[in-house]
Order: sequence, then structure tokens, then C-alpha cells
Amino acid sequence: MTELEETLFRGEYEITEWDPQPYQVEGSSCELSRVRAVKVFTGEISGTSTAELLMAGNNLGAGYVASEQFTGYVSGRSGSMTVQHWGVAEGSEAAASGHIVPGSGTDGLAGISGKATFSQDPDGQHRLELKVSFGPTD
Repeated sequence: MTELEETLFRGEYEITEWDPQPYQVEGSSCELSRVRAVKVFTGEISGTSTAELLMAGNNLGAGYVASEQFTGYVSGRSGSMTVQHWGVAEGSEAAASGHIVPGSGTDGLAGISGKATFSQDPDGQHRLELKVSFGPTD
């Protein structure tokens, strides 16, 4: 792969820990919570991550924003990176995407940048797609 060439990598993940902490804000019509989640990834993206999410939901829909620290491999490159992502669900429709925080890559992932798309199959399998490039490391 040449520098700044975008490449798509795919992985599956399992959520191995989910620790919600409800909170309230006066006037909100949503259930609010802070969640710490731990994930294990396999495939072209393999490793573990810890995410901190702020979630809001009601009987019509839900949404979240998150910061996620990943450590592992992306197509054989070893290191860590931070992904900022968000998602919204309305009925059975859902969308979740985000970006790798610029400059957050370490070791073999230094210089990584790009977009993240999170999805879940009807059978419940979670997936992550990263469309990334590797640029300068400083």
C-alpha cells in the first residue's frame, strides 16, 4: 500500500463487557446513560478496545456518541488508535460512523487516518469497516 492510498479493512467484533450508568437531566424525554464497553475484534481488524459512550433513548429512537481506544492489528500493522463515533437508530433503521482521531495512531498504526463504519447484521453479528490511509507519522 502506498502512502495516502485509501484501503478498506473489515473486522467483526463481540461486546464482552457492557457497564451502563444511568443519569438524569431535568426536562429530558430520554433515558440517559454513560456506558463503558469492551470489544474483541477478529478479521483484518483484530484486537481489543474500550469505549466510553453517552447514550440517549426513548420508545421512538436512540443515539450515542463515543470515544474508543483500540489496541491491536489493522491488516497486520500493530499499534493503537482512538476512534470518535456516533450513531442514531429510529425503528429498525440505524446508522453509526466516525473517524480515527488524527495523530492518535501509535507504533505500526502511526499516521493512520480515515473513517469508521459500524453495523450489525440481522443475526446480531457486529461489524467494523475502516477506510484508512497511512500518512506522515509526525
